[in-house]
Amino acid sequence: MEEYFKNIPDNITHIKIDIGLGMGNIHSLDWLQKDTNLCLICFEPNLESRNSCINLMNTIDNIIKQNNNFIIILPYALSNVKELSKQKFYSMLFDGGTSSLYKPIDPILGPVKYETIVDTYSLKHFFDLFPWNRFEYIEYIKIDAQGADFDIIQSAGNYLKDNVVFITAEPESNQYSGCDHNTTENMNEYLKTYDFELIDHPNTHDPTFLNKKFKHLYDKIYIRQF
Repeated sequence: MEEYFKNIPDNITHIKIDIGLGMGNIHSLDWLQKDTNLCLICFEPNLESRNSCINLMNTIDNIIKQNNNFIIILPYALSNVKELSKQKFYSMLFDGGTSSLYKPIDPILGPVKYETIVDTYSLKHFFDLFPWNRFEYIEYIKIDAQGADFDIIQSAGNYLKDNVVFITAEPESNQYSGCDHNTTENMNEYLKTYDFELIDHPNTHDPTFLNKKFKHLYDKIYIRQF
């Protein structure tokens, strides 16, 4: 992953991460319109979702240039793994945004379109390679990984305490097999150990956590999750 960071422009002063783009990255498209000098780093293993987001971002190319923003889209899955692994990924027929490392069991999700094997990293792998000499912290991590959100939070390790300001994650625990641990309660108890607190943020729908170390940045960082 290190090669992706070598070309981050000198003007970039803000970092946000969007994990799980869905069919149209509505959240980070909004950030791109509100922020300037932002490096947006996206993780999306589903090919159809990735392509749909690339097409949407092309349609607002003038906004990206105007705000001097920079986008990196990484075709990887994230999970709580110690080493790079190859994992089965379920790509869904009706909505690529409901695709997951976890097997879908809720009929409302519809059928699986195909199964594939995807490269799977941890957030720690990513953070180990991140250019911390240039950036003190990650402003915002939004996770929507269809049952894998808590796994991804856990995969960041000790970087959470000193290097992440806000986290929003989806507590989906019923629609996929084996993700019953992916709850708000588990996220909250775990993140407390890294000095985060669960907050009621006016711009987010899913559970959102603030690192107490960065409370002074609460009103200075734009976040939004519908």
